[in-house]
Amino acid sequence: MKQPLALKSFRLKNFKAIRDSGEVRFTPLTVFIGNNGSGKSSLIEGLQTYQEIVLYHLDTAMNRWRGFEYITNPPIDFLDSAAESRQKINPIEFTLRGQTTASSFRTAMKINMSASGDEVFIEKESLSIRNRRIMERNRDGQRYSPTLKDTLLRHDILPVMSILSPYSPAFPISDPPLDSLRDANYDTDPYDLGPILSQIIEWQFVTLNPFVMGEPKPQHRGRGGMTIPRSGIALESDGSNIAEYLLEIRKRDQDAFEGIIDTLQQVLPYVRDLQPTLTSELERAVFLQMTEENFKIPGWLLSTGTLRILALLALFRHPSPPSLIVIEEIENGLDPNTIHMLIDEISHVIKSGRSQVILTTHSPYLLDYLSIDQICLVDRSQKHPTFYRPADEVELEGWKDHFRVGQLYTSGKLRRK
Repeated sequence: MKQPLALKSFRLKNFKAIRDSGEVRFTPLTVFIGNNGSGKSSLIEGLQTYQEIVLYHLDTAMNRWRGFEYITNPPIDFLDSAAESRQKINPIEFTLRGQTTASSFRTAMKINMSASGDEVFIEKESLSIRNRRIMERNRDGQRYSPTLKDTLLRHDILPVMSILSPYSPAFPISDPPLDSLRDANYDTDPYDLGPILSQIIEWQFVTLNPFVMGEPKPQHRGRGGMTIPRSGIALESDGSNIAEYLLEIRKRDQDAFEGIIDTLQQVLPYVRDLQPTLTSELERAVFLQMTEENFKIPGWLLSTGTLRILALLALFRHPSPPSLIVIEEIENGLDPNTIHMLIDEISHVIKSGRSQVILTTHSPYLLDYLSIDQICLVDRSQKHPTFYRPADEVELEGWKDHFRVGQLYTSGKLRRK
């Protein structure tokens, strides 16, 4: 069954380079292009930061950046007592619209910091389902339902915790006052937040680091140990657990695993086999081992390109791929033939309806295989990044039917006048 579009739009305010992104719309495949430093990564990092707040809590998400004060726009200088940034703190705001198999939803979150810098908190958060506001929270973690005339819900949450976080099996709670929502002309229970939470947890962000992908890594043998458990093994953003990720694919679907190896051999014909291998040592580490001619090569000796290709193939060929896959600079370290193969893989997973894909790229070659409707240009010719879709520009009507996207990009025709 085809999955609905997991992420319909995202708006980000006061995060790193971005003052206000505006509502950025997404399609089954959305490719961000723009100069270095234009703000492409800031938008994706903002989306990932929102996921981390929901998945863990606010402190964990901010620790990645060494603190809220470094990523709010403009940043705050607490070492300078006379700094103007001490006088006014701009909250970071996330607003996203998505879709599960059950319903559409919209979430909005505002995070802030005290003037002294001693406290970071979720100042405000809301959740709407099918365009109906069903839950809000305040700075103290009190949750209430606007639908039920601001009725306070039974369970408060921590000030650093999202209102979605408790709806994991790890935090089973119930709110009997909201049972009356079931009589509000809904086909299904609108307060079943599990699918929304599960979808956000599933989002897969990929910034592969081949220097750690080939190294042996201890096997993850426990289940449900995370604050909010995932189903199965998720690929780490840097790809460091690629061997175990492949091991799980092999256990779940041997045909899918063999399909990955067969496709790898199409671009690397000298590869006879590649298998995740479990050591017999006490730590039970998992590593990759490639067979070439009559000798075996351990993962830490494989080329960076081989490791990147393998990780991307594993994501797209997984028996149950993530509902949203976000890949930064997918073309890094890959030759044109391999890029062409990956475009075919992306096209297949999108047409199957199993995943939505977001990419950033600088490759005109890759862009030439895409439609103008799949492109979002990030421009920073002014002080702050702006996001827009060139397909909406009237000026392009005379160009886009005669030139490929890569040609339009390199010639500067995609820029707003």
